[in-house]
Amino acid sequence: MTLFTPWSAFWLLLALVPVLLALYLLRLRRARQVVPCADLWMEAAEDIQANVPFQRLRLSLLLLLQVLALLLVGLAVAQPRFESAAGRGGRTVLLIDRSASMKARDGSDGRSRFEEALEMAEGAVDRLHPGGWFADSGGSTMIVSLGASAEIEQPFTSSRRALLEAIRRLTPADTRGRLSEGLAMARAWASQPDPDNPRELGEPARIELFTDGGLVDRDEVVTRGDPLVVHLVGRRDTPNRSVQSVVAERLPDDPDEVQVFASIVNWSSSPAEATVQMSIDGTPVHIEDVTLPAGRGEVGADFKPGVRDLVFTSFDRPEEVLVEVSLLNPDALVADDADWCVVPPTGDVRIGVYGPDPKLMVRAMKSLGRTSVRSADTADGQAVQFGDHQVMVLAGMAPDLLPETPTLSFDAPLPSKHLRWTPRRDSDSVIPGSVRHPVLRGGPPGSLWVSNPQGVEVTGVAEVLLEGVGGPLVVAWEEAGHRRIHVAFDPARSTWPWDQSFVTFLVDAIDWLARRGEAGGIEPPDAGDVVTVPLPPAVTRITATSPGGRQHVLQVPEGRGSTQLGPLEEAGPWLVVWDGAEGGHQLIAAHLPSEDEGQLLRTADTRIGGVQVSVGTGVGRPVPLWPWAIAASLGVLLIEWGVYTRRLVR
Repeated sequence: MTLFTPWSAFWLLLALVPVLLALYLLRLRRARQVVPCADLWMEAAEDIQANVPFQRLRLSLLLLLQVLALLLVGLAVAQPRFESAAGRGGRTVLLIDRSASMKARDGSDGRSRFEEALEMAEGAVDRLHPGGWFADSGGSTMIVSLGASAEIEQPFTSSRRALLEAIRRLTPADTRGRLSEGLAMARAWASQPDPDNPRELGEPARIELFTDGGLVDRDEVVTRGDPLVVHLVGRRDTPNRSVQSVVAERLPDDPDEVQVFASIVNWSSSPAEATVQMSIDGTPVHIEDVTLPAGRGEVGADFKPGVRDLVFTSFDRPEEVLVEVSLLNPDALVADDADWCVVPPTGDVRIGVYGPDPKLMVRAMKSLGRTSVRSADTADGQAVQFGDHQVMVLAGMAPDLLPETPTLSFDAPLPSKHLRWTPRRDSDSVIPGSVRHPVLRGGPPGSLWVSNPQGVEVTGVAEVLLEGVGGPLVVAWEEAGHRRIHVAFDPARSTWPWDQSFVTFLVDAIDWLARRGEAGGIEPPDAGDVVTVPLPPAVTRITATSPGGRQHVLQVPEGRGSTQLGPLEEAGPWLVVWDGAEGGHQLIAAHLPSEDEGQLLRTADTRIGGVQVSVGTGVGRPVPLWPWAIAASLGVLLIEWGVYTRRLVR
C-alpha cells in the first residue's frame, strides 16, 4: 500500500486532533444535582472545582471514537492505494508499441493487444500521477510511441490530463515495431528535458515498455543499464495465418496477359485450413480452399512457418489492374489476411537520355521498341532540368545528386554511396562468369574489350554483373528507392556494340529498371516506408487517399518533378491523384510486413539486447482505498452518535 499525499494528512491531523482534545479539556461537565440536605453542598462545590479547565484528561469512549474518525479522515486525505509496480517520483518514459501485431485480438473479452497496452499505460499514469485533492506526483512523465519510427506523443510533463489525452490519441499502425530509436530518444530527453533550461544530469529515467514482445530489433538494441520494465500483452500461443506476398507479372509472350502468384503462411505448429480469394479491381474472380502445412522448429527465432505457394489462372487485362489476395477465414490478426499488388498498363517506357553527345544512345534506345525517348544535350554546360521519365539514361554525364528516377549510367562518376571511384585503367577485358541477374537474362557477352574504363570499388548492396581483369565493369544496385545500373566505360570505345548481347543487355536493363511487367512502377513499399512519386514538372498539388479513405493534400514545388509520400502507416492500396493539363494518378500498394508482424507466437524470454529485464505484473490500475476510509469514518461517527444518545437517555 502506498500513501500519495501523506503530508497533507499529517498537517490536517496536526490541526484537528489538538482542537478535539482541547474541547474535552475545556468542557465543563455540569449536571443538576438533587440533595436531601445542605450538608451535601460541599460535595457539589468539589465537583465544580473538578471542572476547572486544563485538568487531567479523562478517558472517554466518545473521545476515542471521535479521534478514530479523524484518523480515518486523515487516511482518506493521504490517498492510500494498492499498487503492483514501482511508485512515483523522478522521470519516467512510457514506450508504447503500436506495430501491426498489436492489432491481434487475443485478449480478454476480445480486446486487442493494443487496447490492453493502452489500459496498462493509463494505469501507469494513474500510479505516477494520481490526481486528487492535494495530490503532487513529484515527477514528470514522457510518452513515446513505437512503430517504423519513434514519435514523441507527449514531452515530459506532470499533467495527468495531458498524459491521458496523449495515450487516448494513439492508434495502431500496419508497420513494424522498432525499439532502438525510442530508447535513444528517451535517453536524450531524459538527460535534458528542457533545452532552454539546461541542468546537471541526474539519475537515469525509468523506462516502462508496453509491448507484445514482437519488436524486430529487440535483440540488437543496447540497454546501457537503463532502468527498464517490460509490460507484456497478448497470449504467447496465438496461431495466425497471413498472406505474405502477392506478385503479378505480364507474360513476356503476351503483355496483355497477367499471371498472379501468392504465398500464404501458417504461423502455427499444426496444419491449418484456409479459404483464399483473388479479386481484380475489387471484384472476386477466384476462390479456393487450401491446406497450409505446419510450421517447424521451436517458437522463437528458429521457428519456420508453413508456406503454401499459389499460382492463379492468368487473365487478360491490358490496362492498369489492382490485384488483391485475401483469406476469408478471419483469425486473431485480421490486418495481415490480405495483400495487394498493382500491375501497370501495357505501353511504352518513357526514357530520358542526357549527356554531352547523346545521339548514339538515343538511337540505341529507340531501336529497342516499346519506348518513348526524349533527350537533352548537356555539352553547353547549362543546367538541365530532368523531366518526367520512367528511366533516365546518363551518357557520360554525372549529376550532383542521384536522380529520383531509375538510372542507367555510362562512363561517369555517379554520386553513389555504394561506389568508390579509383583511377582509370588503360584497357580491360571481361572475365567469363555465371552471374544470374535479370539484366543478363539474354546472356553475358562472350568476349569484351574496353578502352580506358573507370576504376570503381563496390561497397554496400551493389552487385557486380560483369567483372573485368582490373575491376568491375557493370554494376547493379538499389539506392534512394530506385534501381541503378552503371557501366564503367563508354560502349563506343569497346567491342560491345558489335556483340548481339549489347542489344539484349539494353532491353533487359530497361525492363528491370522500369519494372516492366512487374507489379507496379516503383518498389512495392512496406507499411511505414516513405515513397517517391514521380510527377510531371508542372504539377504543384497532389491528393493521396489512404486505404481507409482519409485524404492527404500535399503541395509540390513547381518544376520539382516528384514528391515524397509517407510514411505510409496503412497497408493496402493508396491512390495519388494530380490535376492540371498533365493530370494523372498513381496506385501504390503498401505491404504489411507479415514476415515480421505475422508471428504472434512468443517465447517466455524477456531479454532486451541480451539482457534480462524486469517484467511488470498486473494489467489493472492501482486500487484507491480512500473511499473505504471515508466509509469507515462515517461508520465510526454513527457508532459515536449511538453511544452519545444512549447516555442522554440514561
